[in-house]
Amino acid sequence: MTIEQLLERIKEEEGFSPESFWDNDQWTWGYGTKAPDGPGLKIDPETAAKELEVELWESIGDYQNLFDCDPPGLTEARMESIISMLFNLGLTKFSMFVNTIRCMKSGNWTGAAIHAKNSVWYRQVGRRSKRIVKELETGEHQPL
Repeated sequence: MTIEQLLERIKEEEGFSPESFWDNDQWTWGYGTKAPDGPGLKIDPETAAKELEVELWESIGDYQNLFDCDPPGLTEARMESIISMLFNLGLTKFSMFVNTIRCMKSGNWTGAAIHAKNSVWYRQVGRRSKRIVKELETGEHQPL
């Protein structure tokens, strides 16, 4: 999958909000990117797409820093799922998935899926987290 395809996938998962809103612990807008503090601020789709790309590249950089080499059994779908989790959670919250990350690094993808599934994130995110967990477990892309 190319960066363009990953961007489109995240756009579809996140949806577009032209107006800032409170999302768990931060103001969000556009395609799920961090907004300036405050309700009702506006963003257009073109600017939102640029912000999404910047934040997605940051998530890719976080992935590269966390995984200095490819874990055993890493597939394209698994890598994209990890990057999607990093985008969704941010590095600080993702880093709290200690057991999930340990399993990922050792190639225990079933264990990684089980630990991710037993998280608050899994229950909060809904359909997206179910897809990500399935991709971690199977190593294959799942439909959106």
